[in-house]
Amino acid sequence: MEIDNRIINLAAMVKAILVQRKETLSCCESLTGGLFGASICCIPGASDCFKGGVITYCDAVKVAVGVSQKTLDDHTAISGECAQEMALAASRFTQSDWAVSFTGNAGPTAQDGAPVGLVFIGVAHRGQVRAFRYQLEGDRSQVRLDAVREGLRLLLKAIADE
Repeated sequence: MEIDNRIINLAAMVKAILVQRKETLSCCESLTGGLFGASICCIPGASDCFKGGVITYCDAVKVAVGVSQKTLDDHTAISGECAQEMALAASRFTQSDWAVSFTGNAGPTAQDGAPVGLVFIGVAHRGQVRAFRYQLEGDRSQVRLDAVREGLRLLLKAIADE
């Protein structure tokens, strides 16, 4: 899967702003499978702000990094609650100022009652977190790319609002 120029441009803006502000970033990814982290790492000098991330593709790994089993039992992994806990877990684990998380269903079939394209993105900043819900269209690759693009947009907006 090729990361398109729109994503690379957004990632470059995130990197430039975070470096200027002397802030750091991490991620916790499920359906995107590392695509967000790879997008950030496409930018030269990404290590000046990007601390790293974790891919929590299965529930057991989500729990291992800090998502509560109760959240998974009550809301499933495809939920805003899970996205919030994933973002906070990434921020704590890496001690980063900002963290972005992705969970959802990229397809090809419904999962845990969630339709294909249902995505939740969490954005955490210094212990505060919000989750955003999207219903994305397209095949598996398109859903994953669009999720990363939306995650970068959300992050830029949250940084601007700070």
